Amino acid sequence: MSKEYRLEDPGEGITEADVVEIVVSEGDKVRDGDPLLTVETDKAANEIPADFDGTIESVEVSEGDTIKVGQVLVTYSDGEGDEGKASSDEEDDESGKEDHKSKKSDRKKDDSKSHEESHEESHEEPREKSGDRKKHDKKQQKAGSKDREKSSDQPVPAAPATRKLARELHVNLHEVEGSGPDGRVTKEDIEEFSEEAASKESSKAGGESPELPDFSQWGATRREPLGAIRKAIARNMSLSWQEIPHVLHQSVADITELERFRGRHQDEVAKRGGKLTMTVLAIKALVVALKQFPRFNSSLDVDNDELVYKDYYDIGVAVATDAGLLVPVVRGADRKDAIELATDLARLADKAREGKLTKQEMAGATFSLTNPGPIGATSFTPIINHPEVGILGMGSAQLEPVATGDIDNYRLEARLRMPLCLGYDHRVNDGADAAEFLKTIVDILEDPEALMLSS
Repeated sequence: MSKEYRLEDPGEGITEADVVEIVVSEGDKVRDGDPLLTVETDKAANEIPADFDGTIESVEVSEGDTIKVGQVLVTYSDGEGDEGKASSDEEDDESGKEDHKSKKSDRKKDDSKSHEESHEESHEEPREKSGDRKKHDKKQQKAGSKDREKSSDQPVPAAPATRKLARELHVNLHEVEGSGPDGRVTKEDIEEFSEEAASKESSKAGGESPELPDFSQWGATRREPLGAIRKAIARNMSLSWQEIPHVLHQSVADITELERFRGRHQDEVAKRGGKLTMTVLAIKALVVALKQFPRFNSSLDVDNDELVYKDYYDIGVAVATDAGLLVPVVRGADRKDAIELATDLARLADKAREGKLTKQEMAGATFSLTNPGPIGATSFTPIINHPEVGILGMGSAQLEPVATGDIDNYRLEARLRMPLCLGYDHRVNDGADAAEFLKTIVDILEDPEALMLSS
């Protein structure tokens, strides 16, 4: 019997992915666990395995496609009757799937109109947007959903998987109009509601993006779709810039003695599989400062007017890759010595460049660190990673002539000096806080012995 295999909800708020590679083709026999295709979701590449034994009848997507949760990936024949291997969540969602057939088929590349519901809408414009069609469907279900809205005490009809998605996206089910039978709320309803809410918030913060001019009137142009990683970066940076009032505080650290210390110990660390970089030493100094100034290790809960203090120190470290900037998280940085930090960071950086980081390895940082210094940056404005409240940027260290002593008795000597840029959320910390916080980091970096003894 012919069956469809769809992109399952991976959780964590992920709603779409880019198809990187298709492993199977029509006529292939696959077993449970065999890879079907590779996709890139936000910042991680993952294989999508089969959860069935059967023969591939057709592949419904192409390499380079952006696919959404619930979209058909392949059809297959298992040679059996109606019994499949659908999960209990999927079985619970079956009653809502029929009502969405026309909407889901619209995602396919051939824009098939074979479903009866699509045929009923054929009097509409031929390329009506799926969002408009959803609104039309929802009007037909309005009576059922309105009855439900009248009493928040009544349970909202929705499958467990739908409820799980609503919790992850912080959506109140009572506020969502269900498009399924009798006002049943489906996953697509939750996703649409969440997207509309985010769009409204974006409009409040920065307004709608202006329409681009026709660049071709001035010369040749070409278009290239954004990959999943670049789209995720764009969303996150827009959110951070719109939500957080950024202020930059700068200083310079004399790292002459610290560099000598690093040079003496880098071979020893390399033998342990790590790389003793200035970034590793900066993490240790940063943790000391965060413990002294805990507001920099917090997040602002705007809805409840509260600061969420974190009693753990997970440091996000920006890593440049061919696909874009990734930020893996060094867990428990306060509990690790320099060698452990060096090996941990080297491992994460390698995974980032190989495209093997998991989403969990990039989530939950309490503060971030970025070091473009090795490629020549001197002064820059790092953007805070929401919902964190600060980020430390490290510039390129330079040998500079420095006068020591006093105005009447001084001498010049060459010192290695590194610019530091602290970006902070002015809602949470003020200028004096930032000055003291960064001075603490500078003082520690200038005293290697104190740095190594810190915990």
